[in-house]
Amino acid sequence: MDRRTLLLGSFPAAVLAGCGVSSATQPQADNNEAAQPASDAAPPDEPITVPMTLYLVQDRADASGSVLSSQRTEAGLATIAEDMGEVWSQANVVFDPVNVETIEVPTDVLEAIALGLDTSAFFDQIGVSFDVPNAAAVNGFYVRTAGGVNGFAPTGSRVFFVIDEPSVHDERVSSHEVGHIFGLHHQLEDPGTLMFSGTNGTMLTEEEVVVARYTAQGVLDGAR
Repeated sequence: MDRRTLLLGSFPAAVLAGCGVSSATQPQADNNEAAQPASDAAPPDEPITVPMTLYLVQDRADASGSVLSSQRTEAGLATIAEDMGEVWSQANVVFDPVNVETIEVPTDVLEAIALGLDTSAFFDQIGVSFDVPNAAAVNGFYVRTAGGVNGFAPTGSRVFFVIDEPSVHDERVSSHEVGHIFGLHHQLEDPGTLMFSGTNGTMLTEEEVVVARYTAQGVLDGAR
């Protein structure tokens, strides 16, 4: 799969909103402005079904033993996806289908992510030095390490990264990063919420449910 295909995805929604590499090289920044809901989102009682692919990322130079290769398993990623579904059920967002893939990525690309969350080479090299099969509306990449953070979602993208040993539950950090993709920003007051940084809280506020559902629908419609 070439980079253009990943950017456009296999669905009406683009995998990367804006399709700009420069906007996809930094983690999701804090923003106190709530996303504006679209007018055509599904009613609250109607499930919004979002296709998702989770990738087990290996170092091409030494897939089994490299310090840059994720030590997770595909079965483990499938379990994370199932647990993420429980978190997002409170917004009636369903991840389906869920694909799990293993990909091998050049060492220098993984080093850039590990040292400073720099994803420029990652996006530049898709379809050049490595492929990303089955790109979906939301795509999660599980890497060994990433600049000292549990995970991050490159700004303006529909992609997130999560490390092997986060300080919070796997499904929590994964769901938190998907929250950024769905237009949510960090909570600063309640550690019990999903969007409070660095805790195991999973609650979504009523406002966040509305914003996330509208944005998720926009992802599916290709509007975001």
